[in-house]
Amino acid sequence: MQWIPQRDASGNFILGTSQDPFSKKTLPNGYKLFRRKYGIRMNCIKNSSTLFNFIVPYAQAKINQIEIVDGHAGDQLDFKVYDTPTGTISTVPNLMLNQFGFLVEIPNGFYRDESQYDADMIQDMKIEVTYKNNDLNNDKSVGINIVYHQLVAP
Repeated sequence: MQWIPQRDASGNFILGTSQDPFSKKTLPNGYKLFRRKYGIRMNCIKNSSTLFNFIVPYAQAKINQIEIVDGHAGDQLDFKVYDTPTGTISTVPNLMLNQFGFLVEIPNGFYRDESQYDADMIQDMKIEVTYKNNDLNNDKSVGINIVYHQLVAP
């Protein structure tokens, strides 16, 4: 006997016991997702670190991707997340909540790091990317993009 998977209301096959809600535009709680992308370009001074700060502009959002544009081999990244200026999550203003990148090596050109699962963010949290220009002789212009998935209540 051949197994035939069930179909949802749209006629799509349902495989497994649950579907990944992040791959859908509407989450099970009714919130809708809207993809937003923000970028910052800065001059990174030779043999030093440059901070790229992204302040979450949405009441609720998810992130799962960062892009580095015009990166240089031998340079490195740190990626940290901070609480809001009022300490909404930890009760301590601007507390570092987590670090997700530790001296990540960057290739020449374009680099994208995408997680298979998302991180929940709230308005005014800070995402800090430290770009370490390890070149002893040259300044560099580097761009960093963050992909947000804004949650909008039903």
